[in-house]
Amino acid sequence: MAQLKRFGFGVQALIVLASQTELLTSSEIAERIHCEPTALRKILSQLVEGGIIEVKQGRTGGYQLAKRPEAVTLREVYKTVHEEEPPWDRMLDTTGNHHFGKKVNESFKQIMADISDQVYFVLGNYTISDLLD
Repeated sequence: MAQLKRFGFGVQALIVLASQTELLTSSEIAERIHCEPTALRKILSQLVEGGIIEVKQGRTGGYQLAKRPEAVTLREVYKTVHEEEPPWDRMLDTTGNHHFGKKVNESFKQIMADISDQVYFVLGNYTISDLLD
């Protein structure tokens, strides 16, 4: 579930950045979205590595979008901050190494792949621009 929190805070940070023209510090963003600044800096670092935002160092530095808000899909954000397997992948933990378990395991793998495809499809239909006021 931590990945969903990272995703939620990451999207909110991007909305804040998209609604501003000036650079914002991690503390300023954290204050606006009510997120712990240290946790947010890790998320922002992932978004920088993913090329979604840029950081300018120094006294007058801060974060800004590296792309236009309409060019950033929620799928891209999710994949950038995603570190763990999706929660539905835990279904495999319930199957055993016996005949029935192996049979169900294959079905579960297909179901999990279908769920992931649908999640990515839905997230691909929304951009940061869509979430702006």
